[in-house]
Amino acid sequence: MNKNQPIYTGDIVEERLDPAREYTAENQEIIFSEEQHEIWADLFAGIHQSYLMEHLCSEYLNGLKLLELDPRRIPTVTHLNERIQPRTGWHIERTAVRYTLADDWYAKFAKHIFLITDYLRTRDQMEFTPEPDMFHDIFGHLPFLTQKFYARIEDKFAPAYIKATTAEREVIKRLAWYSTEFGIVTEDNRFKVFGAGIISGRRELTHVVMEFYRLGKDNVIDYRGNVFEQLQDQFNTNKKNIHSIIDGVNELHQKGQMSSQDQGWNVVLALYDKLGIPRTGSFGGEVILMPFDVETIARIPKTVYAFNPMLFVCESLEQMDALLDSYLKPIALRE
Repeated sequence: MNKNQPIYTGDIVEERLDPAREYTAENQEIIFSEEQHEIWADLFAGIHQSYLMEHLCSEYLNGLKLLELDPRRIPTVTHLNERIQPRTGWHIERTAVRYTLADDWYAKFAKHIFLITDYLRTRDQMEFTPEPDMFHDIFGHLPFLTQKFYARIEDKFAPAYIKATTAEREVIKRLAWYSTEFGIVTEDNRFKVFGAGIISGRRELTHVVMEFYRLGKDNVIDYRGNVFEQLQDQFNTNKKNIHSIIDGVNELHQKGQMSSQDQGWNVVLALYDKLGIPRTGSFGGEVILMPFDVETIARIPKTVYAFNPMLFVCESLEQMDALLDSYLKPIALRE
């Protein structure tokens, strides 16, 4: 490995924040610059296109209407809480922390508090931002928090995380990542985007939508039949190769060879060649879709950048609810 190449281990670097810089209950509101409002407006317009929005799940679309976001202005915390708290009981708080660590995040979740950062991506990050910003937090997540089902999904994580072992906490973080951040569901026999990380990133959303079409074009999925059953069959056929790819990336991860989000997917493609996996069928696109499988998700290393293109699909929101319960509920119920 190049000595000048940065080593990425998958761990989030703890942010040392002066407590005096953090927001209090009294100073939650910010006066944003016109440039920031213009960035918000362009981000909103870039995703709020019919050819993209039609691929988002109905829970999100219903919530977006209820949240009543201004396409041209960043909303106030008061505006958000007035539309969320009466419906689901969740409360929005602003934080100066750019990436809240899981321990702090789930401590807030236990109190039904959802944190939004005060950071907004810059002009050169319009297509992709390597860390969650306020557009991701607000546009991606908060429409869902007007919906009681989503609030129940989020309610599952904190009670389990608080009682979990260190190893279990890593699995819990992955389950959250591949459901609420990068999850997909089926509705009306079509794949629909559920995860806020996909919804709020134009590049990620476009890649996923293109994969939906590629699966049909390349005859991997016949949309005249049951799409989830076909996806399950594809997964059963390719499970050994999928686990080999994950294990291969895990080996590289342990050596510190995952250095950036740009190189992550290239590492996966290189493993295709090393493992003799043809870049066709389920492996022929920029995204790998497979059924939501707790065992497979638990194998994935911390190096999430390498696996943003590896996405998991639930047959329904009810199935997502049950699959998350299967892992989280026994931990949450421990004495």
